[in-house]
Amino acid sequence: MKVEFLTKMNTLSKIFLISLIPIISACDLVRKAEEILLPKEREVQQTITEQKNVVLTCGKGNIKEFQDKGWVIVSSEKLEVPCTWKTKKSRRGCNLELDKGCKITVPDKMGTETRYLLERQSNVNPQKEAS
Repeated sequence: MKVEFLTKMNTLSKIFLISLIPIISACDLVRKAEEILLPKEREVQQTITEQKNVVLTCGKGNIKEFQDKGWVIVSSEKLEVPCTWKTKKSRRGCNLELDKGCKITVPDKMGTETRYLLERQSNVNPQKEAS
């Protein structure tokens, strides 16, 4: 009786193991099918374009400082502007110290004013997005 019971147990465990194999392999097939059918997540990198106006007058300042920080010149415009001013008599014979209406201010030295439009690209934190 014991021998029959053991053979029946061996047979039952064999049947159980054989029926368990397709279930295990089916789980692996399901995972593979999910990888194929479902879209993968990918990283999308976004960039922002920044713009800045910079005005350099009479040789003061340097655009190279901005270029070293990654700014690119999009456009530039040059104008002639006064760099220094002087006080002058408005008419002959007036006294500058006594008559306030006698003084006028006129440009002394002329120079150039350069207006730059600068632009640069900067990255935004990447976000995950399904494709």
